[in-house]
Amino acid sequence: MSRDLVLDTKKTSFSDVFTQYISDITLEVEAMKLRNLRNDAEGVNEHLARIENALSGIMDAKLALAEKIVRS
Repeated sequence: MSRDLVLDTKKTSFSDVFTQYISDITLEVEAMKLRNLRNDAEGVNEHLARIENALSGIMDAKLALAEKIVRS
C-alpha cells in the first residue's frame, strides 16, 4: 500500500492518493467482516495492519501537502 506522493507534477495528486487509501481501507474493512464471521483472529489482525498502513499513508500525504503549501 505504499505510494509515492509527488505534488509538483500531474503524476499523482493528494486527492488521488487520499481516494486510493480510503478505497483500500474500505476493502480491508469488508474483508475483516468476512474473517470475523469465520472467527479468524489472525486474518483480522492482518487486515488491521493494512488499515494502519493506509492511515499512515494518509498522514504522510497530508504532511507532504502541508509542506508544499508552506513552501509556496
